[in-house]
Amino acid sequence: MREEGKISAYQAMVYQVSIVLATAILFVPAITAKHAKQDAWISVIIACFFGSLQVYTAVSLARRFPDASVVQYAPLILGKVPGKVVGFVYLFYFFYVGYFVLQEFSALMCSSYMPRTPPIVFMLVLSLLAVYAAYGGLEVICRMSSIVLTVVLATMVLVVLLIIKDIKIWRFLPALENGLGPILLGAIPPGGWFGETAVLLMLYPFIDNKEKVVKTSFLAILILFIAMEMVVIGAVGLVGPTEAACFLFPTFNMARLIKLEALPILERQDALFMMIWVAGMLIKLTTFFFAGVLGLAQWLNVKDYRPLILPSMAIMMALAVQAWENIAELFAFSGEVFPLTIIFVNFIITIFLLITAGIRHISTRKA
Repeated sequence: MREEGKISAYQAMVYQVSIVLATAILFVPAITAKHAKQDAWISVIIACFFGSLQVYTAVSLARRFPDASVVQYAPLILGKVPGKVVGFVYLFYFFYVGYFVLQEFSALMCSSYMPRTPPIVFMLVLSLLAVYAAYGGLEVICRMSSIVLTVVLATMVLVVLLIIKDIKIWRFLPALENGLGPILLGAIPPGGWFGETAVLLMLYPFIDNKEKVVKTSFLAILILFIAMEMVVIGAVGLVGPTEAACFLFPTFNMARLIKLEALPILERQDALFMMIWVAGMLIKLTTFFFAGVLGLAQWLNVKDYRPLILPSMAIMMALAVQAWENIAELFAFSGEVFPLTIIFVNFIITIFLLITAGIRHISTRKA
C-alpha cells in the first residue's frame, strides 16, 4: 500500500529537525553534563559528526530504493523471512519512540505544571491529537510541523538571548580536565538523538525533489547541532555542570531562571516554553506514530493504513502507561538505554542493510 501525500525535501528537513528537538532539548544538557561536565559542549560537536554519519547512511540506503520504505525493501535485501524480521524491528522502534514521547510528556506536565492531574490524562490528550493528525495524512502533518518548528527555534533563541548575560565563561574551565573518555561518553546520548533523523527511511518515497535530500539532511543536522549547543552552553554556563546534571529538565529550568528587572514581562518564560514544547512533542509523536502505522500496513500488505490507527494508538498508550514506574526511572532510561537503542536501529541495522544491498548489487534505482 502507499500513502499518496507528497512532500518536498525542505519539508522532510523540517520533520527531521522537529522530531529530534522536541525531546533532545529536555534531556541532552543534563545527561551530557553528567558525563562530560564542563566539556559538554565538546561532546555535542562529536555527536554532530556521528549524527552526520548516521543520516548519510540512511540517505544512501534510501536512494537505492527510491519508491519504497525500509519495511518494504528489507525482504528484498535479506530474503523474505529475515527481511520481515528486520522490518518488524523498525516498526517496533517507531512505536517504541512514540510511547517514550507519551511518557516523557506526561512526566514533565505532572512534575512541573499539574502534579495533581493523573498522567493518563496528558497521554490521552496528546494521543487523540496525534490520531487526528495521522488521519489527515503526511501533507497535513508537514504543514503543521513547519509552523511549529519556526516558533520553537524562535523561542529557543529568545530564551538563550535573555540568559546570555548570566552565562559565566569560567564554568567551562578547565577544559579537557578529565581527558577524552568522559567527553566521548557524553557524546553518545546526543549522538543517538541525532540518529532519529533516519526516519527519512520511511519518508523518502514521498519526497518530490529527491536530489536535494542529501543537502537538506545535512542542513537538518547543522540546525540541530546549533540548537543543542545553545541549550548545553546555556545550561552549563548558567548554573554550572554539577547543577545542570542534577536538573531533570535543564532547558525548562533555564526558562524559569530568566530575570530582567527592566522588563519583568519577559521573566518566567517557562509558560511560553511549555506551550511551544507541547506543540513540538505533538509533532514528534505524530511523525513516529504515522511512520509506525504506515509501516505496519506495508508489513501486513494491507491497502489502507487508517483502520490501523486507533488499535495501534491503544496499544502504544498501554505500553506507555506501564513502561516506567517514575520520572527518575524514565530519566535514567533516557541517558543509558534510549540513545543506544536509536543507534542500534538507525545506524547498526541500517548500515548492515546498506552493505548487504551493495554486496548483492540490489537496487531499484534507475541508472
